[in-house]
Amino acid sequence: MAILSLVREFHAPVEAVGVVPLVSIVVPNFNGRQLLKECLDSIKNLHYENYEVIVVDNSSTDGSADMVRMHYPWAVLLVTERIKMAQACNKGLALAKGDIIVTMLNNDMTIDKYWLDQQVMILARGEVGIVGGKIYDYGSDIIQTAGGMVNWKSGWSIRIGHGERDKGQYDLLREVDYVDVPTVRRDVVNRIGAIDEEYSFYYTDVDYCVRAKKAGYRVIYAPSAKMWHRSSATVGANSLRQYCSYQKDSMRFLMKNSSSSLVLYHLFRRTIATLIELSFSMSRKRPIEMRMQIAAMIWNLIRLPQTMRSRGKLPL
Repeated sequence: MAILSLVREFHAPVEAVGVVPLVSIVVPNFNGRQLLKECLDSIKNLHYENYEVIVVDNSSTDGSADMVRMHYPWAVLLVTERIKMAQACNKGLALAKGDIIVTMLNNDMTIDKYWLDQQVMILARGEVGIVGGKIYDYGSDIIQTAGGMVNWKSGWSIRIGHGERDKGQYDLLREVDYVDVPTVRRDVVNRIGAIDEEYSFYYTDVDYCVRAKKAGYRVIYAPSAKMWHRSSATVGANSLRQYCSYQKDSMRFLMKNSSSSLVLYHLFRRTIATLIELSFSMSRKRPIEMRMQIAAMIWNLIRLPQTMRSRGKLPL
């Protein structure tokens, strides 16, 4: 079906056509009590009423779990040991009862009242497997992403509209390579499996969408599904931890999902780039940064055989 047909078809309220499946919303959290409060408050105000919320708390020490128990008893709370975000999301995914699942709504995000309505309508189409919305910088109309595309030759994932003020230029439904915060049909999860737990923080959304597209599903950007995001509130903006995680995760994504002809190209290109960055760090006498750069490259080289084995794996 053409995207223009989707535009005409999916602007009616979901109640008008009786499409009200249960939606499971998975929210991972670690020591983000105030952030989590704002996130859950925004969920509580949703126009779409048939949903469940699964908070996966990663052994927080700031009272997050007690806050959920006391003030949000309608949310399912799972307290885990210290695990990675992707692992936490998979724990929530295993508990989800919905026909539609929001696989990873970060605790540092708030959502619009009508965030779910258009997404649920679009996912009623069998060929559409994943939908995601428009994300803004927190408290503003500056776009973080209006869907994304992957340039396989350069190796970059490109956030459409990033840094632009919203003037309605991205207000049409469109097919994209990936969306942040994927809203996924249950049968897609059953087909392609859980989130890849080898990622630290980044590229989990991109990887999941690419896997769905390889399995034959469409990924659609829905402009009326609006969210606001405090960038890197969990990892720390411009931190060495953020840098190392990004380097590790972006390299794994390329090795796992690029075409066979591009794998060696990206491996060589990233190795050269790392050596150049190391030279720069040495000249600036930044030993910690150097160790982070080396650690990211070694991590991927050690796991390269496992990453290569995971290429193209899809259950039948």
